[in-house]
Amino acid sequence: MAETATMEFRNGWRSLAGSMLGLAIGVHALPFGTSGLFLGPLTRTFGWTRAEASFGPTLLFLCLGAIAPIFGTVIDRFGARRVILPGLLALTLFFVALSQTTGSLAFYYGTFIAVGVIGVGSATPTYTRIVNARFRAARGRALGIALIGTGLSSAAMPPLLSLAIDAWGWRAGYFLLAGVVALATPVVLALLKAEDGAKAAKADDAQVPFPTILRDPLLWGLGLIFFLVALAVGGFSGHFVAMMTDRGFSAVDAARMMGAGGLFLIAGRLVTGFLIDRFFAPRVAAVIMVVSAAGFLLIAQSGPGVAVVGLVVAGLAFGAEIDLVSYLVARYFGLAAYGRTYGILYAFVVVGTAISPTAYGWCFDRFGSYVEVLHGAGILLGAAAAGFLLLRRFPVLDGSASSKSSIVGGEVHA
Repeated sequence: MAETATMEFRNGWRSLAGSMLGLAIGVHALPFGTSGLFLGPLTRTFGWTRAEASFGPTLLFLCLGAIAPIFGTVIDRFGARRVILPGLLALTLFFVALSQTTGSLAFYYGTFIAVGVIGVGSATPTYTRIVNARFRAARGRALGIALIGTGLSSAAMPPLLSLAIDAWGWRAGYFLLAGVVALATPVVLALLKAEDGAKAAKADDAQVPFPTILRDPLLWGLGLIFFLVALAVGGFSGHFVAMMTDRGFSAVDAARMMGAGGLFLIAGRLVTGFLIDRFFAPRVAAVIMVVSAAGFLLIAQSGPGVAVVGLVVAGLAFGAEIDLVSYLVARYFGLAAYGRTYGILYAFVVVGTAISPTAYGWCFDRFGSYVEVLHGAGILLGAAAAGFLLLRRFPVLDGSASSKSSIVGGEVHA
């Protein structure tokens, strides 16, 4: 007998809580979500440009994107839980190493490259694999709850980190991040110990072979859509503090605004999860993209009050690409090759996210403001919305090799 949504939450709360905390401290959350607070101190200390300082996170996510499809094979074969500890240990050492930066861009960039390779076990695919395997009736809601971990980081860490940097300097800020990861790691492992998502995945009835998935145009269409979304939003959080201080806000006030944006991100992910459990997910995604585009256009306006309203609107939609990748992979292709399939789409997201911070920095260096790049982001999100509207209905995944759907052609079912 299949579990109801209530039963799934009752029986799977430990893996859900562990995944949420793991995502909050993971390589996709802390290095990228807090990098904006270090832009000013690093450029003042070492004379780097904003584009140079932003290129560290770019390298990190390029490495994550390159290794994600390969790492997906490891997750599919051995399970997700086994790779989490090495990833979190690598992330702890990463922040310690950054605290020792001496002005060498080679050292700075090399540190980001190293954690992009070694710390991949703490990235989003690991935890979404666990959640997708444990939850089916409430899959959208469960993913939304787990993925608010990154929103919790966005809400809690910027104000605390800003105070630490103001009081003790940016090196102390990196030590603070290392301590947070080190203290939370045992809790994550304890919560996930009771349930291994790899075992739960064997009971799933969706078994689309990986070669069939690779031949499906839907996979590559989704990749393009998610690349556009990531390119639009990936650099925003890293430049938001600088964006607001350029408009006259103090660094502390800008960090508080960034934290408030994290709260709206949490609300947006919960609402998204609720909606995709009840409505056709690509149409929900199209609406989210339009809302996010409107937020970017509002932020581009000169008035600080309008920018705050834009942050509220955009915050409701930020991070949706990760929620949607996780959900759509499971619904369109199943879990038999989830790690590899997610890894391919995650690579598209990561490449877009990696390019975006440098693009934001380059646009500022070129035009002297962020207005142009915010307008461009709105256009990209509009294109992504159109792409989501082209997606077909979900197929009935019955374990046969022929079960598939595509953007064009093919008989599919709701």
